[in-house]
Amino acid sequence: MSSYWLDSIKEKKNFDKIDNDYECDVCIIGGGLTGLSCGYYLSKLGLKVIIVEKDTIGEKASGNTTGKITYQHNLIYDYLIKSYGENYAKAYLHANKEAISNIKTIIDTENIDCDFEYHSNYVYTTNQDEVTKINAEIQALHSLGEDCEFVTSCPLPFKIAGGLVNKSQAQFNSVKYMMGLANSITNNNSLIFCNSTASDFEKNENGYTTFVNNYKVKSSYVIVASHYPFKKLSRILFYKNVSIYILYNSV
Repeated sequence: MSSYWLDSIKEKKNFDKIDNDYECDVCIIGGGLTGLSCGYYLSKLGLKVIIVEKDTIGEKASGNTTGKITYQHNLIYDYLIKSYGENYAKAYLHANKEAISNIKTIIDTENIDCDFEYHSNYVYTTNQDEVTKINAEIQALHSLGEDCEFVTSCPLPFKIAGGLVNKSQAQFNSVKYMMGLANSITNNNSLIFCNSTASDFEKNENGYTTFVNNYKVKSSYVIVASHYPFKKLSRILFYKNVSIYILYNSV
């Protein structure tokens, strides 16, 4: 069963399977939100980008997301302050707020129709014993200069013991957004190939060679933006759900 976002695309653009050897500035492995976002910014800078995706655009994690765009990722800021300090938590907050702004800017610049709307975001509990955690998170956000509120009700069909609300958060159709990014990328002298599996890449004198199906993509840079890493590299640590790392020649 596919997500609502995937089902909502009645005429989804099809991208060809790789059919030849290619050369580019940057080869991006993975056609989800991370890969397409990287491809969008790089192609706007005038670099030739090739994105290779083993399935279709947004078919996996990015197309099955909740569609919310928020800086409130569960109860995160109290934990960050206690574990890493206020400056670290503030940097995390500002980076996520900037990301929301950047997404809106891209949507407006590229005229992407992806049902973007501003909404409040709620984190709640039905357990009275956990209300203290909610209050601690609110205090943490206030210490970072962020405006949020404690609530005892929210738009849900059941009662809550307590929650926090952050205003000016957003939601969108992630697949429509990704298709908009893909259109912009291909309009900027770059290519996207679907049903094209990257099996390996290797460094050479002039950059990197990525092996995709039975073909080769030569590039100066490689960005791996796959759901799971498919190649082990020294000195690289992977988050359990998504990996992204960039390989490049020293200048």
